[in-house]
Amino acid sequence: MRGRYRWIGDRAIGIALGILLGLAVIVLFLFLGSRNTIDEPSLSGEPTQTQTQPAVPPAKVSPSKAEK
Repeated sequence: MRGRYRWIGDRAIGIALGILLGLAVIVLFLFLGSRNTIDEPSLSGEPTQTQTQPAVPPAKVSPSKAEK
């Protein structure tokens, strides 16, 4: 009877460690692995300035001979 409760406790510890490890990986990626992304996360309260570039107009396509 005692062995069953130990198994349930081990399983709960394993699930909790898995969740904590997953959250740690996500946090590490957000603050260490995403330095070159468009909106880099920041812990400081300073707003970051971003510069946007105007959109490139689509290239003009001449009508094909079949459409003429």
